[in-house]
Amino acid sequence: MERVEHGVQRDAFAAVKAFRTELYSCLLSRGDALFELCDALLCTDGLVRTLGDLAPAPEHHRGHVPSTPG
Repeated sequence: MERVEHGVQRDAFAAVKAFRTELYSCLLSRGDALFELCDALLCTDGLVRTLGDLAPAPEHHRGHVPSTPG
């Protein structure tokens, strides 16, 4: 039974990898930044109202560092 589960996981991973590769190939301008935004959008819990809401998400590597008052 364990081999079947491993095969299903491998097939699912291959399908996701193929999708991500095809999606990335569609992003012609600023592909890295847009791809990271897609990851952050898909992985963030709750409602996202603006792109700025995605900046703190760990998947958005170009996130901003909050300024300190002073």
